[in-house]
Amino acid sequence: MHVVEECSIAVYDVEGVACACPRQWLYLLGEGGVVYSELQNRFAGLNPAGVSAYRAFEAGASLEDLRTIPDADHFTSTSGEELQTVYKLSQGTFPDEDASPEWPTLNLSSCGDPANVTIEIDGNPISLRYPPGRLARLCLDYFRGCPITNRQPRCYLSAQQTGNGWAIYVNDCEFLVLQRKQQLGLGLMHAARSFLNVQGDYDVAFHAAMAAQEDRGILLCAARECGKSTLAAHLVAQGFDLLTDEPALLDLDTWSVKSLSVPISLKQGSWPVLQRQWPDLASAPVHIRSDGTKIRLAHPSKERCSSRARRLTQIVFPHYCPGSKARVESMSPFQTLRCLIDGGMLLHRRVARDGFEKFLRLISLTPAYEIHYPSLQEADRMLREAI
Repeated sequence: MHVVEECSIAVYDVEGVACACPRQWLYLLGEGGVVYSELQNRFAGLNPAGVSAYRAFEAGASLEDLRTIPDADHFTSTSGEELQTVYKLSQGTFPDEDASPEWPTLNLSSCGDPANVTIEIDGNPISLRYPPGRLARLCLDYFRGCPITNRQPRCYLSAQQTGNGWAIYVNDCEFLVLQRKQQLGLGLMHAARSFLNVQGDYDVAFHAAMAAQEDRGILLCAARECGKSTLAAHLVAQGFDLLTDEPALLDLDTWSVKSLSVPISLKQGSWPVLQRQWPDLASAPVHIRSDGTKIRLAHPSKERCSSRARRLTQIVFPHYCPGSKARVESMSPFQTLRCLIDGGMLLHRRVARDGFEKFLRLISLTPAYEIHYPSLQEADRMLREAI
C-alpha cells in the first residue's frame, strides 16, 4: 500500500487515510467508512466489510485473492458484484451517477421575446415565460412567494407548446419534454430546483425539507412516499417556520441551511389530512406528476416563512407507519451518512477536501434520529421532545 499521508480528526471520531489514487482518502466513521476523491468531488460509503476489502486492495490484494481466500465473507456481505465495486473504488472509479440534464449557457441574444415576469430565487433573478390564460396560474404556482425584480436575469425558463405536446426550455434549449399541459407547473419547478443545484451558492444540497423553531433547525430527509413534506406542512401549521421543501442548501462554514421562498409539495393522499390546517389547499391548482400522481402546493403565510438561514441542529428521517407504535431510534454518524446518500444529496462542484471534512464533522456532531409515527400529532410530539 502506498500511503502518502495520514490525518486524524479524532475529536470528531473521523480518521482520514490518503490512498494510492491521487487526492483520494478513506475516512473511518464509526462502524463504516467513506471514500472521498477531491479530484472528482465524489464520495461513496462503505460498510465494515467494504472497508476491510478496500484496505486489502490498497495493500496489494487482487480481486481473485479476496474471492478465493477461505474467509471471503469477511470482505463482502452480499455478492461478488459488491466486491467489484469496492475494487473499482480502490482504483479511483466511482459508481455511475444518474445523468442530470446539462445546464445550457445563457445567451441573451437567443432568448427571444421578454418573459412575462422576472422573479428572484435565493437572490438569483430568473425570467419566466408561460402560456397566457388558465395555464398561467398553473405555471406561476411554484413561484408565488418569490419577489418580483427588475434585475437582469441569470436564467430564462419557458413553458411552451411543441408539435408533440409541451416542453420546458432553459435559455432557449429544450430541458424537459412533457406529455400533458398539467405537468407544466411541476416542469418549471423541476427546472428551478435544477438551477439552484447547478448555479446556487451552497456546499451541500439535500433532498429534504427544513423546519425551524427559534434558532434550532430540523432537516427532514426521506425518500419519496415517506411523508416528509406532509410532516413539514403539519409542523408549519403548528408554529414551526419553513425554510425550504427541497432542496435544502447547506453552508458548511456556518452549518446552516438557507431560506428559500418556495411552497410545500403535497400529494393527493395528504390533502384530506391537512385540509383543516391548510384550507387554501382545496382551491389550489392541481399539478400532474409524470407517474400520474396529483400534487397541490401549500404556500405558508409570510409569518411562517423564515427570511433567514438557520443552523442545522437535528437530522430526522421520518417514516409514517399507520397503525404502528411510535418510536424514535438514534442513528450513528455512519447510518446518518448512508441515509442522506439514499435520500439524495449533492456536493457542490467547488467542495474540496477541507469542505468534505467539515461535512463529516457536521454529521459526527449533529444528533440524528429515525422516527416512526402513526400520526402527525405523534411525530410533532416526538420532534418537540428531541429539540
